[in-house]
Amino acid sequence: MENMIIVETDASNLNLVQPLWEKLNQHHLKQESNFKEHYAHFTFQKRVEVLLKKSREGDMHIGLVKNKKSGIPVAYCITTINPDKEGEIDSIYVAENCRGQGWGDELMKRSLKWMKGKGVTKKSVRVSFGNQEAVPFYERYGFCRRSVTLEQIPDEER
Repeated sequence: MENMIIVETDASNLNLVQPLWEKLNQHHLKQESNFKEHYAHFTFQKRVEVLLKKSREGDMHIGLVKNKKSGIPVAYCITTINPDKEGEIDSIYVAENCRGQGWGDELMKRSLKWMKGKGVTKKSVRVSFGNQEAVPFYERYGFCRRSVTLEQIPDEER
C-alpha cells in the first residue's frame, strides 16, 4: 500500500481513468446479460459525454489510486452531483491485482465524504444486471435495493 497514492480531482482529469474504465466495460461485457450489445458498442468517449453533461449541470469528483513510481492509476471512483443535490457513484473499479487491499473502500469513503460536504440530499449507485456480486460492497456503505428497472431490448438485438 505504501507504493500507492490517492489523488482527488475533477472532470479535467477524466481521461486518466480510460484504461481502467475499459477493463470495467470488458467485465460487464463478460457478465450474463441481455445487454451485451450495449457494452460491445459503449465507448469511453460516450461515457465521458454523459459524465461531462452531468458535470456541467452539477459537480464531479474523481478519486484515483496511482502507483507512486509509474503514476499509472490502478483504481478509480467517479461521483457526480446533479442540480437537485442528488449524488451518484457513477463508476468504480479496482484493477484485479490490487483488489483486497482496501482501495475500493477508501475511494467509497472519500466519495461519500465529498457528497456530504456538498450537501447532497440523496445518494445512489446503479449496479448492472449480471454484476450482482458488487451489491454487497455497496450495501456496506448503507446503500439498499430500492427498485428494479427493466429495459426492453431493441428489436434489432433480439
